Amino acid sequence: MIRCFRPLVALALLSCIFAGCDRKAKSAVKPTAEKKKAGPSVDTRYKEARQLLLEGKFSEAAVAFRELGAEPKIRQPLWNWISMLEGLALLLEGKEPEARKVYAEIVKRGPYSEKEQDAVMAKFFLDVSQLLAGDAVIPATVAKDYDRWSFEGIVFLLYALKDWNLENFEEAVPLFRQFAAVAPERMVEWADGPDDLKRLQGIAENCVNDYLEYRPANEALTAATSIEQQAEALTKAREARGKMKLDTKLSKTLDAKIAELSPKVASVMAERTKMSADEQAFDDKVLPEAKKKRTELLAKYQFEAAKQVISDPNFKTEKAKEEQALLIKKASWLANFKSQLLEDLNAKGYAKPLNSKAGAPIAGGVAKADDQQLLVNSPRGLVPVPWGEVAADSVFEMSQSFIAPDMPPAISAFRKWHLGVFASYAGKTTESQALLKEAAELRSIFAEELPVFAQPVSPENW
Repeated sequence: MIRCFRPLVALALLSCIFAGCDRKAKSAVKPTAEKKKAGPSVDTRYKEARQLLLEGKFSEAAVAFRELGAEPKIRQPLWNWISMLEGLALLLEGKEPEARKVYAEIVKRGPYSEKEQDAVMAKFFLDVSQLLAGDAVIPATVAKDYDRWSFEGIVFLLYALKDWNLENFEEAVPLFRQFAAVAPERMVEWADGPDDLKRLQGIAENCVNDYLEYRPANEALTAATSIEQQAEALTKAREARGKMKLDTKLSKTLDAKIAELSPKVASVMAERTKMSADEQAFDDKVLPEAKKKRTELLAKYQFEAAKQVISDPNFKTEKAKEEQALLIKKASWLANFKSQLLEDLNAKGYAKPLNSKAGAPIAGGVAKADDQQLLVNSPRGLVPVPWGEVAADSVFEMSQSFIAPDMPPAISAFRKWHLGVFASYAGKTTESQALLKEAAELRSIFAEELPVFAQPVSPENW
């Protein structure tokens, strides 16, 4: 019995030893609590938020200042400066109502210190914030007593932005310009050295310049009523917007007006472009056809019909209408020329023989004539000769023979002008220029029309 117990006792002792070792190992690897990593300090975050503001990222800066201001136990006066710059960022973003609430919070806090050495700054925060928390314009004269050589210099920018947001630019612009003269003699919370100050002053300068770009562009957009005026105003507004440096209330207002008006103008202009293309296609087809018919009728001396055929189409484009008007005018003068010649031929006849366009003589003189033909004397009686077969030189000579030297100036001018027009059509440039000039000297009404014949034109293009 004793021999059997000893091995069991030994085995039990070994088990206890190993169990004890196991307990020690477990206690040795007991995990320790991890230390919580500290984030950026308040001062660091303040500088980062201020950097966003200086870079023109006003919305991001306002959020950063707001989040920082919500941290517990921020020392004064840094807490007030955080709120002051949050309001500045909101004013730059064009959110003046939201900025009022921020400045109202500063007022609600009361003086941040009762110490005598802090009295000036404590009063500054309250006085400035009370005005910025209100809804009234701040006259530029209110800022005259603030010190440009200390932390108080920021007030010129704050008051300027307040008035700017309230659209009282007459008060805002002088304040912006006064901020350009601010130069703190020592470091201030809102400008960490000359470079920061310069960038803030650059923002103020850009506010003024943006306003000077915005004002005429906005006025043009507001005043424009017709599509043409609106299109022109949009062009000017886009040019002005391209010159504006800051993303502020003014730029956003201009962007909104451009965005609102652009689709309407673009739609109408697109429709007009389509209509213009259709109109151009119409004129490109119809005008050459009408001109061809007119030329054919002119060749037959059917001047009244030529006038009618070019008058009939309802052209769409201004260019075609202008050309139509000129062609009608020239055909009218030729119709007047022929009408006068018919009157003379039927009253007096014409004894001299004529020539045909082919160069052959047409025997006998003209006894009578109408719009379609001349009745020429012959042994067989009156022979009809179509106007279109008579040479232009013969037509010119017939008309010229009826212009007597002793005619009254007004009548002589009328006859010479219309004969000169016919000579121009017939390619008789020298005779045409002489007759037209004589007519112009007799009557000023013809002098006004001389430029029409400044350059000779062939019958095909006449």
